[in-house]
Amino acid sequence: MPRSFLAVLAIALGLPFLILLAIVSSASGVSASVFTSALGLVIMSVVLMLVVYEIKRIADLPPDAH
Repeated sequence: MPRSFLAVLAIALGLPFLILLAIVSSASGVSASVFTSALGLVIMSVVLMLVVYEIKRIADLPPDAH
């Protein structure tokens, strides 16, 4: 998968999730730490996905390209 496709997919899935979190966290019964925890989890998930993708890309290179 090309990187541009992954970036668009991450934005298309992540942005509505963050907007939903902002709306829900503005409710009186939800503390602000829930939003920060969820945001941290989303950021760490994206970083982990990119790391795994890069490792896979490097592993798939021909042996003389390393």
